[in-house]
Amino acid sequence: MADFQQTFVIANHPYAAIMVSIPLAASVFGSILSGPIADRIGRKNYFFVAALTKLVGSLVQITASSFGTLLLGRIIAGAAIGVFSMLVPLCNEISRPEHRGRLIAFYQFGVTFGFCAAFWIDYGTSHFTGELSWRLPVGLQILPPFLLFVGLFALPESPRWLIYRERMTEALAILTSLRSTVGDSTDRRIQMEYIGIVQDVSFDKHFSSKSYASLLEKGIENNRRRTLLGIGIHMLTQLTGINVLLFYLPHILQSTGITEINSELLGNGVSGMVNMLATIPVFFFIDKWDRRRILTGSSLLMAICMMTTATVLGVYSDNSSEPVYISNEGAVYGILILLCLFIACFALSWGPLGWIYPAEIYPQLIRAKAMGVTTAASYCFNVAISQIAPVLFRYITWGTYVVFGCSCLLIAWIVHAFYPETRGRSLEEIHLIFSGALIDERPGAHHPSTAAEALERLEIMEDRLKIPV
Repeated sequence: MADFQQTFVIANHPYAAIMVSIPLAASVFGSILSGPIADRIGRKNYFFVAALTKLVGSLVQITASSFGTLLLGRIIAGAAIGVFSMLVPLCNEISRPEHRGRLIAFYQFGVTFGFCAAFWIDYGTSHFTGELSWRLPVGLQILPPFLLFVGLFALPESPRWLIYRERMTEALAILTSLRSTVGDSTDRRIQMEYIGIVQDVSFDKHFSSKSYASLLEKGIENNRRRTLLGIGIHMLTQLTGINVLLFYLPHILQSTGITEINSELLGNGVSGMVNMLATIPVFFFIDKWDRRRILTGSSLLMAICMMTTATVLGVYSDNSSEPVYISNEGAVYGILILLCLFIACFALSWGPLGWIYPAEIYPQLIRAKAMGVTTAASYCFNVAISQIAPVLFRYITWGTYVVFGCSCLLIAWIVHAFYPETRGRSLEEIHLIFSGALIDERPGAHHPSTAAEALERLEIMEDRLKIPV
């Protein structure tokens, strides 16, 4: 886009670095600061704020005529993206345990669809001349936050947050509308879930700290372990090498002998389509198969893809310096297939589960703050890996794939050794897993304090207790 380069002089290296890094920093701060705000004004109201913020950021960008104005718009939009990255998985707390994975998988599918659509829109408008070549794709950014803002009026507030704010009547009404097709709040299962949430939130409010410092406290609730696992899963997601691969794939393919135009088309267009389409099967198995098995199995497959890619490059590369050139056409397309298989393996596992798992493991009182911290960690590790990768490609060339292949093997062991299974559990039962109080950890089994005890209490107090309490 010549007009874009002429208007904003982005080709200048410091300007290009600023344009990428500063909005990422805004996303980091947006996600970190979101916890207290979401706890204060509610999940739904904060969605409205974030949608308006993104809309303003997009409007500033489309009307920009200088580098400073464009950067301001990207900072505002980047902060909103940070909020969305934390808030969407957080709102998963309204779902049933058996649907929780699929709902967050919709978020990951939306992300991959957005990346894919953005490339093809940019590719299509890159042939235009004048301002339209960049103002049109930038202007289309207004559409998603506008549609989100309109759709938010149909989104219910989180019953757990309402109970936390002691708005019991509203909480029960919303829980009933989410769980019952006939709106019967006296349904025993709804009452059991309601009482379980009230018990859990009430205990946390009276006996737990809700400051950021509490994220590092050990105690009976094991908040420190939860925080480390949440940050860790985002760190491990980046250490698979996926974002490095997606970002540098056009350059990787160009170095193998594919022309610049074709490398852009294959690198961004085809990989984006693979990433998006491979996310679709997730909806059919994510809540049926154990989280740990999916993560460990996919890590091993990704390691095989990386090691095989390194082998092909090592055998068929014409020299050992950077860039690596390959003259064998079969090897070139073999590498493309291997890298697409790697992307598909990631999209079927770490892509959605990297967001699902952290959203499941925190208790109500610290969930928003912890999600903000873990989401910020994702952005930080993304930046760190993207800075390290070019150095690796420069000095060890195809050995970079060996590094990430070994990393995937290590990741498989870490998940197997340290991450407990959460599939099919209510958030209250997951709370018991980390406190060491869950008697039967098999999927489908329930702990007395979250099921039978709640039922017994309802039966004993039936004449004395009117729901809501």
